[in-house]
This record gives sequence, structure tokens and C-alpha cells, in this order.
Amino acid sequence: MSRAGAGPRIRAVAPAPARAWLRAAAGLRAAVAALALLAALAAAPAVAGLPETPRPRQLTVADGLPSNTINRIAEDRHGYLWIATSEGLARYDGTGYRIWQREQGLRDNFVWTVHVDARNRVWVGTAQGGMAMLDAQRKRWTYFDRSNTPILDDDCVWSIVSTADGALWFGTERGGLYRMGEDGQIQRFMPRAGDPRSLPGEGVVALSVAPDGGLWVGTRDGAARWTGRDFERVPAGALKSNILNSIGFERDGAVWFGTTGGVGLRTPDGRYRADPWSAFASKYAVMDVLARDRAGQYWFDLPQGLGVGGVDGIEVVPLFSATSQGLVRPNWSGAYEDREGGLWFGSNGHGLWYLPPNWRQFSVLIRRVDDPASMANGYVRGIAPAGDGDMWLVGSGGALDKLDPETGAIAHVAKGFSGGIVLYHVLADRRGKVWTTWYGGLARIDPATRAIRTWHMDRGEDRAITGSVDLVESGELVWLIGSAGEVQARDGEGRVRETLHAGERGLPANVVIPFGGHGPDGSLWLSAGSALLRWDDAERRFVPVPGLAPGGAIQSFVFADGQRMWLGGFGTLDAYRWDGKRLHRDFGLDVRDGLPATEVRGLAVDANGLVWMTSKRGLVRVDPYARTARVYGVKDGLPSQEFARAPVARPGDGRLLIGSPEGLVLFDPAMVKPSRAAPTLIVESIEVRRGSRKVAFPTEDADPRKALPGRVPSVFVADGDRDLRIVARLLSFNNSQNNRYRFRLSRFDPGWVDVGASGERVFSQLSPGDYRLQVMAKTADNVWSPPLTVQLRVDSPWWWSWWAVAAAMALLALLLAWILMAHRNRLQRRLAWQRAEHEREVAKQASLAKTRFLATLGHEVRTPMTGVLGMSELLLDTPLDQKQRGYTESIRRAGEHLLRLVNDALDLARIESGKLELAHEPFDLRALVAQAADLMRPLAQQRGLAFEVEVAANVPRGLRGDASRVCQVLLNLLGNAIKFTDSGTVGLRVERLTPQGVRFEVSDTGPGLNEEQKQRLFRRFEQAEGARTAARYGGSGLGLAISQELAAAMEGEIAVYSEPGHGARFVFDLPLSNAEPPAGAGADGGARAVARPHAGPLAILLVEDDATVAEVIAGLLRTHGHRVTHVGNGLAALAEVATARFDIALLDLDLPGINGLDLARQLRTQGFAQPLVAVTARADADAEPQAAQAGFDRFLRKPVTGAMLADAIDELIVARRGEA
Repeated sequence: MSRAGAGPRIRAVAPAPARAWLRAAAGLRAAVAALALLAALAAAPAVAGLPETPRPRQLTVADGLPSNTINRIAEDRHGYLWIATSEGLARYDGTGYRIWQREQGLRDNFVWTVHVDARNRVWVGTAQGGMAMLDAQRKRWTYFDRSNTPILDDDCVWSIVSTADGALWFGTERGGLYRMGEDGQIQRFMPRAGDPRSLPGEGVVALSVAPDGGLWVGTRDGAARWTGRDFERVPAGALKSNILNSIGFERDGAVWFGTTGGVGLRTPDGRYRADPWSAFASKYAVMDVLARDRAGQYWFDLPQGLGVGGVDGIEVVPLFSATSQGLVRPNWSGAYEDREGGLWFGSNGHGLWYLPPNWRQFSVLIRRVDDPASMANGYVRGIAPAGDGDMWLVGSGGALDKLDPETGAIAHVAKGFSGGIVLYHVLADRRGKVWTTWYGGLARIDPATRAIRTWHMDRGEDRAITGSVDLVESGELVWLIGSAGEVQARDGEGRVRETLHAGERGLPANVVIPFGGHGPDGSLWLSAGSALLRWDDAERRFVPVPGLAPGGAIQSFVFADGQRMWLGGFGTLDAYRWDGKRLHRDFGLDVRDGLPATEVRGLAVDANGLVWMTSKRGLVRVDPYARTARVYGVKDGLPSQEFARAPVARPGDGRLLIGSPEGLVLFDPAMVKPSRAAPTLIVESIEVRRGSRKVAFPTEDADPRKALPGRVPSVFVADGDRDLRIVARLLSFNNSQNNRYRFRLSRFDPGWVDVGASGERVFSQLSPGDYRLQVMAKTADNVWSPPLTVQLRVDSPWWWSWWAVAAAMALLALLLAWILMAHRNRLQRRLAWQRAEHEREVAKQASLAKTRFLATLGHEVRTPMTGVLGMSELLLDTPLDQKQRGYTESIRRAGEHLLRLVNDALDLARIESGKLELAHEPFDLRALVAQAADLMRPLAQQRGLAFEVEVAANVPRGLRGDASRVCQVLLNLLGNAIKFTDSGTVGLRVERLTPQGVRFEVSDTGPGLNEEQKQRLFRRFEQAEGARTAARYGGSGLGLAISQELAAAMEGEIAVYSEPGHGARFVFDLPLSNAEPPAGAGADGGARAVARPHAGPLAILLVEDDATVAEVIAGLLRTHGHRVTHVGNGLAALAEVATARFDIALLDLDLPGINGLDLARQLRTQGFAQPLVAVTARADADAEPQAAQAGFDRFLRKPVTGAMLADAIDELIVARRGEA
């Protein structure tokens, strides 16, 4: 470690006098705790006499490390490797890294040291951020620095260690040594001048705990042992330097001190040796003892790089860096041996180097261009035993080498004879001559004399065969087997004795011969396609070997003894038994037993009956008895996994040699065994996605002292969580890329689910319930871990919780009750609806019956009323005395009253049936008001009342609506006011209504109305004081009710304002649109009509079946000078029209035989062009439009007066004359 001071980052943070030492203190802490006493132990012997060739593998930032400067290494209880670097803290699980830097909670990225205590907490010391502790769940950091721990005097923490009493010790650059008890109390130790039992120096570089539990402290001013009360210092001069780099221990209590001046030793009896490695000082200066592994070998920090050895010697380990593209000599910061026995070496600038625990099982020899003593062939293609225990090698260099497998020494025997062409195969015959082939050539070499004889395929006698030619000695002959199907046999001098071409003497045509070897009797056997061929020396030809089972091509074969034979094919290995005449298949293995699905390049059987198979995917160890296969590759220490030839056994000890493109492999099959140790499997993380964030679950108990191996706390997954992700890790660093995982979830998986090397399983969505998840992992040695179980509970949705279910049941009960009630209510509503429909139908029928009744009644009443009123009118035109005239007037008034009652009833019937038709024609408002006033003023004057009319100036002259209905309402209101007023005034006020229309206000000074009377005022057949009012004032109680209905039909309303004793005021609002008044209306709005010209005497045809009505109408017409011809039916009318000429015709609609409508049509058809007037007692609304369609010019309802008849006749005749 004396070169540690060369690190640039260390120089940046260290004071100048300490630079050389401080580099060593960067990472060499507890990693050398396994060092042992050199004088007491000898170096471990080489495995099975093979040369040891450690090949550490480099890990750098390219592999995921945060920095190539490694300061310290530690291992936690689970087996994670913790790495302190100059750019953060890294945790390694064999497949990837998890990094903690400032972004993940560190106060400083430069981490000097890392330590894991008995509670599995991780402590780190940083250059500027003090000390920090990561809890066992790896979630929360706790910080100790000068800002929150006043006793600390320095934030640069170089070393941390814990002792058996639970105390934590940490040393700083300038602040001395600190002890933190389990209660969190911190005690400080500093050097005291003149006190030899105090701390030697304030800069504490190394802290180490001896096997006996004692604490040793290394400072820049010496080393000391903590006695429990004070410090026992290492005597002055006992070490070459007082600047310590590291402290390590042997099992017997010996202590190693790494200093800037070299390595010192304290023996178990307390003596000190300043230079225990002085015997090697001339060749290697041991700067520090990095580690002593379980096999007893020491690993040294040398100026030349990494050293390995013991008392017998030290060798430099060549280190090839892919990053540097060549050999490197790193500055070492320390070493650590993990629980599997793997060695980790930390360096300053060259990353982390890993040597797996089984590195000794394979020895690898490579060709070094700069080392003439190394192999001449970089790729050894042919291997053959030599008679003296050495091995012959040929290959890519075109040279013949001789290898001593015990030491790895190489002797170069011959080269250049192939013209630089690659040599493929080599054979040493029984006479000691060496044969080798290349493409198109053959050579025989005498090792004793180095004499070489060559044969070529294109010149000379006994020409060589072409292609890749294998060599097999059988009896006195050397057979040359060409891959193109040609076979040749030569004697010991090289003369050709047999030559067979493809298709000759039993050789198949167009078949590649991949392999040739010895049969059980020593004869030559060949593999040719799916057949085996045997040379029959008596018949001098190849014959098929019987007993082969049908199958694929045979790519290689080997005999284990006189009877057992193994055949290798594509992904298959079959065991046969030879009985001297034929083969018998016993069993076979394939990819289901672990064999790679690839071609077999060669087979060998060791002394234990295990089969070794070479392939392009690595070296395969097959245990046919256990039916297992283990594939070894570059992660297991092999230089390459691509092998083209069969393993070759060294006679005597059975060691195997295999050539590869990256070097020659030597191994003892008895020492290459799969590890049977059960690996450590943990659940690294369990998380779900909850909404847009990830939620992690704990994977071990919060109290690490209660945590049990293989136990994971139960996981409770909330409703709505998704993407449950479980990550498992098999904490085995030896060939971790070939670890395999499988999962099984109860109630979900029918069996085990293999997930390959990822170790991850994701469940997108699980249904509610309890689950048991089992995880297992398998190492590259096919050792399965015990199953690790995780209990999962997936919560039900809130609506499946007990309270939700109870609430749902309650709601269901309420719902059922509500349904029952709703059903009952529905039935009730349905019954009510049916009853209402029935009542409505009954009411409808009753209304229709009432309408028909009223229409019939109106018809039946109007007909006799025509006679009564007509006769009274005729009677009044005759000379009568006063008494007679009075009687007649009484008859007329009674008839008119009865007629009004009938008209009111008919109006109500029309309104109820929806058949009330309103005109939409312009009328003169002022003329209508004047007409109503003229009609009502005489009535008011008869009762001695004042009658006032006031029309506002802004009242529109013309409106659009039904003038007759407006006048009817107005007359009802005025008549009602006059009837109930005994004295005073009845007034009519007309105002403009905003935004359009007109307001009529009728007021009187009558007795007034109370609230109860006003409520009943507009009811049908109701009067203010009921029978009393009817007895006093008369009337039917329909006038105001009809007026309200008519006002509503015209989108207006009538309101009443009255108090008892203060008269009443009726307000009639009518929102009619403005219109131009019809032509002919008086400019002054007066009610006086313009005198219409008299039509003069006319010939009138009267068609009426009722004699009385006919007599009345005829009489009224004759009083005006007209000539009337009366007939009682339609046929008679047609006859009269056919024989006489008439100026006008009056027709009743209800005639016997032909009714009036059909009669009118008939008359029009026959050419009767004079006016037709319908005179009928019908009161229905359809009568008038039907009459117009039949051809009538005017429609009059009975009873009629003489004035009505005269006006209608005069209007029609004058209009007809005007047209003429």
C-alpha cells in the first residue's frame, strides 16, 4: 500500500505530509481480517498438481460502479456487497448496483469507509460530511457531524468498526478516535502529551477487531491496542514506519501491520518483526498483505501489481483490463473475502476486481507475445499425450510445443514446417514419433533428433489427403480421417497402406465424417451421419455397427471401458452397452436434463464415470447417475466457452486439457464439482403502483434482531393497487448471471413459473383474497434454495368490507321495503289512474252528453223561442192598449232572459269541450266601447245611476281579436255593476296596457264584497250571497264565470278589488296586438252606424218545417214589404225554384228528408245564384262553417228578430247589387 499516495483524489483531500500513507488508508480496513501468521503456515499446494493461474475479473463504471476508485468493501447479513467509492456508496447483488449519492441522502459523495454492524445497519464515513447510518430497511439516513453532534471535531471519517459489546468506534483525520455506545453516548479519545497509554495520534487510519475481540487502532503516529481502559502502544522502532495503512490478523492471534515502510508482524507471543518478507525483497518488495484466503494463500500488494503465494515464493498475477486494453498494475486499497470464498480487490483508479471462489478448478495457459516462454500457439487445436507424462500441443501458431502439466512450462520443439498454416491435430505413436496435420499437409517429427518429414496433397509420393484431417493410431497403422469423407492409413514410416474415398469399401458418399476413434477392440471406428462404422481388417472395409437406435447425426463418441459407450448428438447423450457383436441402448439424456441444445464437439469420461462434453456453449459436466448437467463458461474461470475439440486426458492422473481460442484449459475432473451449498435467497423489494406513485413494502422485520432467515413480513395490498412487483435476489456472486428463479402464487398459478435470470415477477391485478407467494432460486450448480414464502392479502373494495356489506344488506332491506311500497304505491297509482281514467271517460261521456243535451236543448228551446219572441215582436207592432203592451213586453223580456241562459250554457259547453272558436280580426276599440256604453247607459239611467265613460288618449284605436267576445265580457261586467248598485255611479275607464293591449276598468258604488264573496264570485252558478242574491237581483250566476273563461281564452284576466261598503272595481286586462281599424269606422269612435240602403220588396223563399216558426219569420219579413213563399221541405223548395224566381232564400238546416245543407248544395248545383241564408236553431260550433261550405252566404241562429232578418237581407242584396 505504499503506492497508495499516488491516488489523485487522495492527494486532493490529504495534507501534504500524509499523502503517501493516506492512499493506503482509503479502503484497507476489515478486508484483511483473515490474514494469518506467515511463519506458522505453509503455502497451500496446487490443486492436483496443476499450475495456478488466477484470473480476476474487473468491474468498473462501465458495469455500473459509481467510481473506479474503491476505498472500502463490506458485506451485510444477507450477503450484499457494500462498496465505498470516491463518488458514492454502491450495493452489489451479483447482477446490478444500487447507488447512494447526494441525491439519495448522502451528505458527501466521497465515501472513505463502510461498515455493517450486528444489527445490519450500514455505517459510512465521508470526506466532508461526517458519518451517516442507513437503517436496516435501507430507507432512512441518520447523520452524525459537527452540526448536530457537538463532541465531533472533524467531519472527515476514515475508519469505522464495531465491537462485540455493541459499541461503534470511528476514527477521523484530525479529530481522534470516538466510541459510540448502544445508548448513543459518544466518548472521544485523543493523544495526550507525556501519556504513553493514550491514543498514539489524532489521525486514525485503521480500526480492526482481532479474533479475541480486542480493538487495534492504526494512526499516523503508530498503532495501539485498546485494553478496555487505555491504549497499549506498539513499541517505537518495532515497525519500519509509524504511518499505518492497515491492520490484519491470523487465527492464532498474530497481527499484521501495513505501513508506508512495509509490512510488520506481531507474533502470538508478543514479539515484533519489522520485515517478515525480507527473503523476497530482492525480487518483490511486499508493500502490504491484502488478504489470506481460506486455502491459506496470501495476496500481496506489490510494486508489480497483485501478488499471490507464500513461504515457497511469490508470483505476480497478470491483470488484463478491458478498459485499458492491456495489462495493468493497479494501486490497491484493500481486499475482502466474501462468505462464498470469493476475493474482492479494491483499487485506486482501476475499479473492483473479483476472483470467484472456484478459480483454482481451472488452470489457463495463454500465449503472451512479450513472453517467449509462453505457448507458441494462441489457439491450441490439437493435444496429444507424450510418453513421459507431458502433452504435445499444436495450433494457430503452426508450432509443436511440449507442455509440462505440473508446472505449466512450455518447450518449443518445432515450427515453420507447415509454412505458417494452422496445425489441426497431433498424435504421438507408439514409437514416440509425433504426427501432425494441416490443411493439405502431414508431418512426422522425431522429438529426439528434431527431424521432420512432410507430405503434401499436391506433390511427392504418398500424398496427403485434403481437409481437416484427424489422426488415430490403430495397431501398426496411423489413420488419417478427412472430414470430406476420405480415409487413409499409413505405416510407421509414413507410407500409404490404404486409401478409401467416399463411397468406397463401406464409406458412405456425400457424408461428413466428424469424428474417428478407437473401438473396444482397438480397431478404428467412424461416425458417419446417423451411423457408426467399424474397420474390418479381414475384409479390408468399413462395416456398420449394429444396435444403434434411430436418431439424429452422431457427432462424437467415446468408450469408457470395454463395454460402456457414449454417443453425443445435437443436445443428446446416449449410453450404450457393447456385447462384442452389437450395441444395446441403456438410457439417454437431453435438454430436459440440462444439456445445451447445440452440437457436441467431443466427449471424455473421467475415472468416476462422469462424462465431459465440449460444445460451442461451454464445457458440460454430465453426471449420468444423477441425470444432471452443469455447463461451465467464462464466468466459471474458463477463458472461452467455444470449444472445437474433445477434452484430452493426461495418462496416469486423468487430468483433462482442452484448447480454446483464448487459451489452453487444464483441470482435474475430480476437483471440478458443483457446489452443494444452499444459496441465500432474499426478497429485495416488493412494491405496487398506487395511483401515480409507487409504494414499497418492508421485506424484513423493522427490528433486525427479530428477523428470521427466509421470513418476509406479510404484505397487504390495498384495493385499487396495481402492478404488484416482487424482486428476488440470490446473493451468490459466483456466476450470478446463470442464477435462475421461479415463482408460484397460490390461487393464481397452476405450477411453478420460471422467470429466468431476472428474478422479477409482476402481477398486474389480483382479485381480493389471501395468497401465498413462493420463490425459489437455482445457482449455476443447479442447487435450489429453500422456498421463501410471502403472505399476500389483497383487500377487497370498500363495498366488500363488513360494514359495507352490513350497510348494503340494510340498504337491500330498505330497497326491498321501498320496492314493496313502490309496488303498492304503483298499484294504488294504477288503480287511481284507472279510476281517474274511468272518471275522465265518464266525465267525457257526461260532457259529451251534456254538450249534446245542451245543443239539443238549445235547438229545442230556440225553435219555440223564435215563435214566442217573434210573436211578441209582431204583437207589439199591432195597436195595443197599455195593459196589453205591458203583458207583451213581459213576455218578450222573459223570452230574452231565457235565451241568455241558453246562450250562456252553450258557451260553457263550448269552453269545456275546447271548441270555443275566437275570431282574430281587426276591430275599432273606440266604436266597441261606444256601442257597449250606448247599450248599458239606458239601463243605468232606469235605476237612477250615473254612468261615466272615460277613454284615455293613448288607447289604440284598432286591436286584433274577437270583438263580439270582448263586447260580451264588457257587457257582463257593466250589467253586473248596474244590477248590484242601488245608488251612485257606474263607471267605465279604458287605458292602454303595456307593452300592448288594453285595460278595461269597471267600477261601481255598490255594497262591495268581502273575501269569501270574492272567492266565490267567478264560480259557476254562484252569486255573492247565494240564493239571497238570486232572489233579490235575479240571474243565473254564469255571467262572471263565462267572462273569466273568455278572458282566459283571449290570454287576458279579470281581477276584482273590493271591500264591503266601498263598492267594487273589476279590472279586465286584454293583451291584444295593435291593428288598423276596419274601414268605415267613425272617426270619432262613436257607435252610430251608417244608414244602409234598403233592399226594397223582394221575393223570398222560406223553407221551414215548423209552422209556427215559419209563420213568425214570414210575418216579420212581410212587415218589411217582402213577398214570402213558404215550403215545409227540400223537395218542395226545389220544385218552387224550378217554377218561380226568388231574390233570396232562407233555409232551415234541420229539414225532413233533404236537410238544409244538402238542399243548399242541390240548389247551387241547379244554378241558383241568389243569396242563401241559413236560419237554424243549432247551437254547435261546427254548424256555421258547415253552412259556409254548403254554399250559404249568411248564417242566423234562432230566434231571430225582424231587425236581424232585415239587416242580413239588406246587406246581402246590396252587396250583390254592388257586385253587379
